[in-house]
Amino acid sequence: MTARRWVVMAALPIALALSSAAAAQQVAYAATAVSELDSATRAAVVRELGRAQARGLPMQPLVAKVREAQVKRAAPARIRVAVAALSARLDSARSALGPASNVAEIVAGADAIAAGADPASLRAVRAASGARDLSAPLGALAQLIASGVDPRRATQMIVELLRKDAGPRELLAFGNAVETDVGAGVPAEESAIFRLRAIETQGIGADRLTVSAPGVEPTSLAQPPTGGSSGGTKRRP
Repeated sequence: MTARRWVVMAALPIALALSSAAAAQQVAYAATAVSELDSATRAAVVRELGRAQARGLPMQPLVAKVREAQVKRAAPARIRVAVAALSARLDSARSALGPASNVAEIVAGADAIAAGADPASLRAVRAASGARDLSAPLGALAQLIASGVDPRRATQMIVELLRKDAGPRELLAFGNAVETDVGAGVPAEESAIFRLRAIETQGIGADRLTVSAPGVEPTSLAQPPTGGSSGGTKRRP
């Protein structure tokens, strides 16, 4: 079988239930990505993409994971495990956040799970957010946990900020500030508590939140951490 014919056949299980132009582009992108894998890995990844599509999960993050693994020259077994693990996290995030959740929210939820959050934490954030988009709250949650804050405590803090009507800017700034403090040697829990109290004292409004954590130069919670991070987290494969 020629490589081109295999690409077409590999895309069929994913394409069968898709009709929109955007979906067709995703299928073509997926087919191109998997065509560069060895036959056993291709088959495993195509099966996983097909299952994800059948469950209504976003495919783009899964294909991006394949691309990332290829760039890093990951072993075939590692690619299969990484794609399956991400698919499971996306599924768990979508289940916890509800069928109305958008792609960005599902991906952010999967990132939070990768950092160490559980579905109960995602549900708590959903309940506290109401109709607001969850991308920023979940991104901040993931960042806090990745920085070393206990997942349950981190969830409580994010929920508390949401109940105080904190917006995306404040939430992401909070996570950035804790990350910066931890990088400067401040214990994660100590930094998070300090930063949260500063918000409670000064009120919601990132442009006003200039504080100094113990042993750290005064910084604004509106500023990203040194190095230009915008809320990245440590992820599982």
